[in-house]
Amino acid sequence: MPALKSAADVQKKNTKEVPAMKVYIQTDIEGVAGYASFEDRQTTTLENYNHRLRMYRLLTGEVSAAIRAAKTCGADVIYVNDNHGAAYNILFEELEEGCEIIHGRANHFPAWLPSLDDTFDALVLVGMHAMGGDLNGVCPHSKWEVNGGEIYMSEASMAMALAGDLGVPTVFVSGDQVITAEVQTKNPAIQTAVVKHAYGPFVCRSMLPKKAQALIEAGVKTGLKRRRTIPPYRVKGPLTLNLLDSPNRHIPPLKPVLKKPVRGQTITAVFEKALNAFPWNAYGKKIMDYYAYPSNLSGQKPKPSS
Repeated sequence: MPALKSAADVQKKNTKEVPAMKVYIQTDIEGVAGYASFEDRQTTTLENYNHRLRMYRLLTGEVSAAIRAAKTCGADVIYVNDNHGAAYNILFEELEEGCEIIHGRANHFPAWLPSLDDTFDALVLVGMHAMGGDLNGVCPHSKWEVNGGEIYMSEASMAMALAGDLGVPTVFVSGDQVITAEVQTKNPAIQTAVVKHAYGPFVCRSMLPKKAQALIEAGVKTGLKRRRTIPPYRVKGPLTLNLLDSPNRHIPPLKPVLKKPVRGQTITAVFEKALNAFPWNAYGKKIMDYYAYPSNLSGQKPKPSS
């Protein structure tokens, strides 16, 4: 007669039969409902302080909605990449529990999407904005030129392609109607949430926070449930890559940032080459200097006071 299995043995067996779900949430702020202007990091007025805090709170609410959806779908590992600006935007104290946040010195992370690997089940994009030069979208900036203009990519579709190199599907994107349409053109199966209608670079018609958050939560749930039917977005090599931008606050005309485009066999290879060629980046480097948030983001040695 076979030995009876203990409750612990049964629990172990059941645990093995139900693999954990891992979800990676990439965030930005320009695509959040209620956001209509680039962040002003220089003005020290009380009005600007309160406005920036309001925008951080709106972002935190939308990211919380995505986290709730991921937990409802069974995710027990959720990474949130605080990827906007100085990478200290999401309000920890107000964020939905059940995740870990990647944050710290901007442009000094181990990679643009730190810790994303092929063990993740899905990538979720929250708060995305239109690519540079597209004046139909709110706060458009960052336009990646692939193969001399054969493909143009926003930050959102670039994240989708980097995940695609790993075989990870991007299941959801939120933002205005411009960025969601661009991403959906590249991957028609993706789930979208249009939380505001853009009239131009600095004008939009936004949903109120509760409605926007509910739309995101429902969309992420649907995307995660459909994750096995949403193919990873893959860009076939060989490839060349350059970034089109303007030093004047992203105002067109946009010009290539690099004198020559970088070359490689995969989107990950060319993206990492391009990223590390920009003088303001130090991805993968461990630098100890005079960096302090928020007073010294450059890390340069302070000049002695006279």
